[in-house]
Amino acid sequence: MRVQVALATALLVVGLAALMSFVISKRSGADLQNQIGIGVSDIALQMADELDRTMWTHRGEVSVLSTLRVLREMQDVREISSIINRLRHEIPIFTWIGVLDRDGTVVAATNDLLVGANIAQRPVFQYGKNGQFIGDVHDAKLLAEKFPLYNGEPIQFVDIAVPLVNDSGEFTGVLATHLSWEWADAVRKSLFSGQGIHQNVDIFVISQDGTVLLGGDGNLVGSKLSLDALSEAQSKHIGWKISTWSDGKEYLTGYAPADGHLDYKGLSWSILVRQHVEDALAPVYDLRRDILLWGLLLALVFSAIAWWAAGFLVGPIGKMVDGIEAMKRGEISNLPDVRGAREINILSKNLQALLTKLTEKDAALGEMKRIAHHDKLTGLGNRLALDVYFEHAVARADRKGAEIAVLMLDLDDFKPINDRFGHAAGDDVLREVAKRLRRCVRGGDLVARLGGDEMVLVCHIDQNGKEEAAILAERILHEILMPFITGGNRVSISMSIGIALYPNDSREPEQLLEHADAALYAAKARGKNGYIVFSDIEDLTDNSSSCA
Repeated sequence: MRVQVALATALLVVGLAALMSFVISKRSGADLQNQIGIGVSDIALQMADELDRTMWTHRGEVSVLSTLRVLREMQDVREISSIINRLRHEIPIFTWIGVLDRDGTVVAATNDLLVGANIAQRPVFQYGKNGQFIGDVHDAKLLAEKFPLYNGEPIQFVDIAVPLVNDSGEFTGVLATHLSWEWADAVRKSLFSGQGIHQNVDIFVISQDGTVLLGGDGNLVGSKLSLDALSEAQSKHIGWKISTWSDGKEYLTGYAPADGHLDYKGLSWSILVRQHVEDALAPVYDLRRDILLWGLLLALVFSAIAWWAAGFLVGPIGKMVDGIEAMKRGEISNLPDVRGAREINILSKNLQALLTKLTEKDAALGEMKRIAHHDKLTGLGNRLALDVYFEHAVARADRKGAEIAVLMLDLDDFKPINDRFGHAAGDDVLREVAKRLRRCVRGGDLVARLGGDEMVLVCHIDQNGKEEAAILAERILHEILMPFITGGNRVSISMSIGIALYPNDSREPEQLLEHADAALYAAKARGKNGYIVFSDIEDLTDNSSSCA
């Protein structure tokens, strides 16, 4: 029981730990996933806002610069060159600034790059001469060789251009600028390096047609994405979802549109921020593992406690069990008093009372059974006992291949004793006869009184059944011939015996009794105080006929 209690406690604790781990991990996983999703969508929104604010700021700077008279009139090229180089020095994001005349020829530029070159076919002039122009990210076709590679790739630009108009309202040229795309990557790295649950996040800038402009380790730059999260961002939605990317892995993906700032309409960029699901939920897995480990540890601790505590319950119960076993073996007669908890004390007392009643009941039943199977006067078995005995004796004889001797006994001239000395004297004689018969048989044999002075003896015989039965009959006759003393009177009596053998004379108990009774009458007819075996009756009849 102690082992069962300890194991049950351990299983309960482990089960609870497993259930808690499952429930907590499910609940925590959902909450943490939502928290990280909101976090990455916030990062996407911040990145979009930072990009739009930066573009809005520099667009304003270019617009303000274009209002300078020296640029609009385009008469002092040297002064123009000084101004734009100073701006380039103060704001390095302007990788190249150039002033183009009305024909598209570069008349002044930072570091004199492309001065004298005609770029009338470039978008900065084509669109810039008609109004403020902001161009999307593109490769530096004319300036690629003038600037070092960035991350092993040619430098890319974002264009801002505005027309130049003199005081007379005449178009005089275009102020064109190239902003290095490095600034966007710098913003990404400085703002969102990632801490805590936002470690190992990737930030992507996607163009209107789905081309990756910036993001990750650069492997996806230039490729096109087709994601449900991207579709949400292009639809001007902000949020997050779990998306399967081109590498076949699932990521928590936050999305937001870069839809401009104030009067700046933006370039229809979309910002995606992703984090691998396994990395995002690593704290959940750690929590689940910790709960299971603590559950196992607590299972061991509580099992030991349960083992120790069960001793207070199992100890007294064990003593009661030992006492009951000792009672069954007959070593003790009463269940010992066991002390313990209140319930144990009550159980012990009630069990003692119950066992006492059962013992009394068994004794009463035993006595009733004895009375039911025994003759009241002599204490010998009765007809019921004889029937029960026959049932077991026949089965035993068949099993061992043995024989059974049935001896029908009847006292000779018993009635005169009752008439002369009284029925009390007759009863004394019957009781004494019963004692003498018991002395003549073995423990496993049966002597029964069928009524009056008629009795029957059934015994097992291993071999030579007829001879052994005869020897037993001779011993009985000798015992009965010894005088009886009753009421101060000396009484002598004899007995006649009829013998039948199983299975030679019959295999049926009732027929055996009938054969033994027939042999008894034959013995009385021959002169009493003797015995006859049933199988000899026919020989005796034949001999009597011959003598006649």
